[in-house]
Amino acid sequence: MTQDHLPITAEPIFVLGAPRSGTSMIQWALRQHPDLWGGPESDFFIPLFEGTRQAHSHGTERGRLHWLSRLEVDEHELVSYVAAGVNALYTQQSGGKRWVEQTPQYTLHLDLMADAFPGAQFVYMLRSGREVVRSLRHFTNPVAHGEACRIWAAFAQAGLDFAEGPRGDRMKVVRYADAVERTPATLSDLLTALGLPSDDACSRFITEGDRINSSFDGDKVERPWSALEERQFKGRCGELMERLGL
Repeated sequence: MTQDHLPITAEPIFVLGAPRSGTSMIQWALRQHPDLWGGPESDFFIPLFEGTRQAHSHGTERGRLHWLSRLEVDEHELVSYVAAGVNALYTQQSGGKRWVEQTPQYTLHLDLMADAFPGAQFVYMLRSGREVVRSLRHFTNPVAHGEACRIWAAFAQAGLDFAEGPRGDRMKVVRYADAVERTPATLSDLLTALGLPSDDACSRFITEGDRINSSFDGDKVERPWSALEERQFKGRCGELMERLGL
């Protein structure tokens, strides 16, 4: 495609949350909607935008002798134009459909993502810290218990901070338990929040489809936590679990 005409998606959707919180499940469910398109995790947005910030610093070192300085292009503006190019690329790949992206790591950079994509909506998957830690300990590349606790706490705090901040209206929090236990109602509410008509195919993907990326396929069994592991979890995650009603 040439650059003569680069349409962008006004309101892309980002599915976020701690790893092992059902982000893949929800993104795949949303992709069943006829008005949406999605693909694999991208992982490249933050390195790209951080590199853009570094480029802005480098490109303004000489003050008005540099193009960015002379034209008074600030860091935010430069990042937003780079993000618009990414948006155009995704929109071209989607065939013009609204696209939905899922990369959990972007949760830790929500302010940057919100700046880069000013029309984006964020879906935050909130799952119990205990369930996330259990899953992280048994996934393809197992994570040590203490590190798993730290990961959940960091992602939960990042989501909470954004939800309670000035742009919190751009985030829809979906509890994992609701997504798997009250699937039709939860997906219907989510689609409404995203400004989309209801479509049963989204909920059927969860209720009738196979599990995605489960940590407990086969004969894997979670052993009881030791007293030390319980203390680690309560120390890292206990207060947040209470605040979030988990």
